[in-house]
Amino acid sequence: MLAKDNNASFYSNMPLDIFMGFAEKIGLAEGEDIDQIYEEIKDSSLLIEFGSGYGRVIEALQTKKFQGKVVGVERVHELAELLKQKAGNNVTIVEDDLCYLDWHKEKADTILWMWSGILELTPEDQENVIKKAYNMLVDGGRLIIECPFNDSISKVGMLSNDKKIVVKEAWGVLDATLVETKDIENYSSNAGFSSHSLRKYVTTTNLTRAIYTLIK
Repeated sequence: MLAKDNNASFYSNMPLDIFMGFAEKIGLAEGEDIDQIYEEIKDSSLLIEFGSGYGRVIEALQTKKFQGKVVGVERVHELAELLKQKAGNNVTIVEDDLCYLDWHKEKADTILWMWSGILELTPEDQENVIKKAYNMLVDGGRLIIECPFNDSISKVGMLSNDKKIVVKEAWGVLDATLVETKDIENYSSNAGFSSHSLRKYVTTTNLTRAIYTLIK
């Protein structure tokens, strides 16, 4: 079984209250990351979220009365079903794995990949998904990636010297790979994005996080 498949099992077996508790520990439970970027994305006609989880970002957008269409992509069946139950009229849930997602529908103004979702893939898959995102965006569209800033991951997981992060819990093991600024720079360039930028912010639990914006 591939590491990313093990990771899907980690989420399917994790109690929902624990999942939401992780968001509290990191300081993202109330959509604090969306607060950082909302002015940039609020006029998007179509916004796609990679890895919607239990719906944290979608709920934050709904709270802000986001008017565009939202597509949430989630590979874990249990979470996808939960998202479908909570989805509003402007929200569509797609149950699919980003590594296999074949998107031939309307191109998006914005793609969000938040709360360290990129870390759960191998470097090869990280780059491939970013290339896929490029093709899913309109010209001038943006891919926004939110993750720890370099090695600022003190609240969750253990970091080894090869940028591997391992989270061991009673219900399973999560394998991840840290993304650093130089990685995003390489991925952005290789995918064909015209520019990329980094914004750092500090969460309510004093973790330094990175927001990378890649413009097509």
